[in-house]
Amino acid sequence: MPVRILGINGSLRPRSSADRALRFAFKALEAEGAHCEPFEIGSLPLLDGRADDLYPATVAAFRAACEAADGFVFTVPSYHGAAPGGLKNALDFIDIPQAGGKPFAVIGIAAGDAEPGVTDITRVMRHIGGVAGVPDVVISRAGEHWGPGAEPSNASVKIAIAKVAADLVALCELRVQEKLPQP
Repeated sequence: MPVRILGINGSLRPRSSADRALRFAFKALEAEGAHCEPFEIGSLPLLDGRADDLYPATVAAFRAACEAADGFVFTVPSYHGAAPGGLKNALDFIDIPQAGGKPFAVIGIAAGDAEPGVTDITRVMRHIGGVAGVPDVVISRAGEHWGPGAEPSNASVKIAIAKVAADLVALCELRVQEKLPQP
């Protein structure tokens, strides 16, 4: 049975660079034998502390998708030196039962500096028990390295995403075999 990777795009804009990066990462992950599924975080409400049963069904669906996943891949833009608020809000809906012990990969992509968003999401995922066992891919000045197409224009970016995909699948396979520490 292939490992299941949940893909979460931090940008809500269709056909954004983060959306294209997630689709490209899915191709690399699927080439390694993974089954990939996206989750659109734009359907989630703001976390406001109400009882779980008072949130719309999309929250339960998101938690279930995270719990069913063997690992995660995030594509993260950076806005004003940080990860987008919608992505942080989505991650606030999950915790150790949904993410604990699961490997994740972060691909930051931004017109300016992509590193802040990557750092933010890595920190949050580590706090909720995710396993940061693969290198991040940081694509700053995305127009110079990706451009308008479906694939990066920079060969080094293609190689980095392929390497991260292979490493993420290998880690997820170890998790499925119960060879990774559990939180």
